[in-house]
Amino acid sequence: MASFPSIESLLNLYFIRVVAHILIAANLLRFLVSVDNKAELNASIAGWNEFYPLATNPSTSTTDNVANKDKWKERMLAVLRLIYADIPNSALNATDRSIFMIPIVGGPHPYVPMPECWPIGAVFAGSRLSHTITYKDSITGKKAKPYGVKGCEIWYKIGGTEPVSVTEMIYLATIRKTPFVINYDGIHGGLKVYYWIRWIDSKNKGKWSPCISGTIMP
Repeated sequence: MASFPSIESLLNLYFIRVVAHILIAANLLRFLVSVDNKAELNASIAGWNEFYPLATNPSTSTTDNVANKDKWKERMLAVLRLIYADIPNSALNATDRSIFMIPIVGGPHPYVPMPECWPIGAVFAGSRLSHTITYKDSITGKKAKPYGVKGCEIWYKIGGTEPVSVTEMIYLATIRKTPFVINYDGIHGGLKVYYWIRWIDSKNKGKWSPCISGTIMP
């Protein structure tokens, strides 16, 4: 199954690229694209191309335009899933898999570069001797991790002044979903804790978030 980009600006580029590839006459035959799916693909990309620019332009981003953009996105994803499901596995070459982002099952997956975004964190310090950390993506504003990201790495410093370097901090955890609860001992009550967080994948580290902090309630 293909992996669709979660960031809409990247999804837009993905739609443009894959539709152009599918609609090559030889590929329509090779991929066994039905007449109905071809018609739906053309209609969906036309709708997306009309409303995506309107929904992402602040001067035209009305409720109706955003709703129409979301509708055409879902239709695009649905028809692509249908088309991909009909393609014989033996018909896919390396170029197809790269464009469609369809990995070889059981084989090595192509490396996806780290995105140019970071997690925006928040600390809830309203419970005794614990902090709850939540995050959302800096571009999408959603809790879901960006495409290709394996987790959110957390480093922390208890007490003192706000850190200016990660060398002042201690690695805490790598989490894969939000929220995340950290429990502290009674001796830490009243101390302020500073957190830095960043996206990571299997090979690289992303950009650090702005520092977030909270005082441990005794």
